[in-house]
Amino acid sequence: MSDLNNVFGTSDEATALLKHLQQRSGETVDVTDVFTELGLDKLSGNYTDTQVEGYGDAFMVVAALAALIVGEGEVTLHVDAKEKTQISTALKYFALSPEEHAVAERFDEDDLYEVADLAEELRGQLD
Repeated sequence: MSDLNNVFGTSDEATALLKHLQQRSGETVDVTDVFTELGLDKLSGNYTDTQVEGYGDAFMVVAALAALIVGEGEVTLHVDAKEKTQISTALKYFALSPEEHAVAERFDEDDLYEVADLAEELRGQLD
């Protein structure tokens, strides 16, 4: 499980997010718009136990978005400082307290802490 893409890039949330973003083929997608469209802006950075309708776990949506931001893929994203800070904070909080997140139920204890390390690694790449 030691690959960011295997955790954050292939989740159901990542698949749904990528499908949503691909509808804008060829254009740079503003992450502020994505936050608004998905309702992430209304969560005030609290992604621990919230579901995003049609996409799944809010933290995993944010983590998938982070993976897309740092990766070079088929979608070009523009991220402002506000959203970048919210994403970084969410990844850091998960890295420090993964068991506080609803998504923790998907992983056994060993894998959960490995995923937490991957979240911290992703946060480092985002900065």
